[in-house]
Amino acid sequence: MNPRLMFVTLAVRDVGESRRFYEGVLGLRPLGPDAATVSYPLGHVILVLHRADVPDGRDRSVTLTLLVDDVEKTRAAMGRNGATVKPAQTSRAGVMADLYDPDGHWFSLYQPSADALTWPSARKVRALRQGGAGTELLYLFLYVRDLHATEKFYQGGLGLTPVETTTCHRGLTAVPDGVVKYDAGGALLTTHHVGDGDHAALHRVTAGGTPGVALGFHTPGLDAAAAELSARGLSLDGDQTVPGIGRAAAFTDPGGYRFFLCEPSARAMSSPAGEAIRRILGADL
Repeated sequence: MNPRLMFVTLAVRDVGESRRFYEGVLGLRPLGPDAATVSYPLGHVILVLHRADVPDGRDRSVTLTLLVDDVEKTRAAMGRNGATVKPAQTSRAGVMADLYDPDGHWFSLYQPSADALTWPSARKVRALRQGGAGTELLYLFLYVRDLHATEKFYQGGLGLTPVETTTCHRGLTAVPDGVVKYDAGGALLTTHHVGDGDHAALHRVTAGGTPGVALGFHTPGLDAAAAELSARGLSLDGDQTVPGIGRAAAFTDPGGYRFFLCEPSARAMSSPAGEAIRRILGADL
């Protein structure tokens, strides 16, 4: 199995209200929305919003980091469209500014520094910029405590290979190899160590998955892919259906982050979402 991150699913209270943010602020174009779900091409992944009960407050378990050319210009444009974007912060990695969707899902605008463009992860930055797919999701940051168990899961279980290992440039961890970036196809899936409970609380992050976020890997054959992951020691939860996508098998990482393997249905592949899936699979990243 060659893990290819294809879907990022977010639970939202009100699909209509969420559409105003994702289309009016982020400028995304929907793929066949209905009353309960809406999907968007977000660079080289597909963002799926589905209606569900969502806890109040902000979800600080996952950061969806968007690659932009100029944070301040993008921040200003989003502000004119009604968004509240936090003041930009600068580190050795570049310029960043945070914002939240109506349900508290955490996004960050990111403009890489000249220094960052010399790092191994810069290859993905250049590939996405050349892809011409509009707004690009560059990073998905997942916050973890147990580095050993996390490494065993992502490398031994999923078969992902690190493209870069570093420390945090925003102070979330002092561990030299606490940030591990994996090339998951359309984005860099990144595990980010945080310290104990007090340390996590200080930086207002949640070390572990929440019910409002799930990440999906594409597979053309669910049964074979599920059998391969099971043979590597992962425990998958049966044969399920993801609305608007197809058959799926769910599993979690050691910190409780939710994942699924998904085999798109013939109906999905004949829809606008299917066109987006074929484009993503054919991209040279």
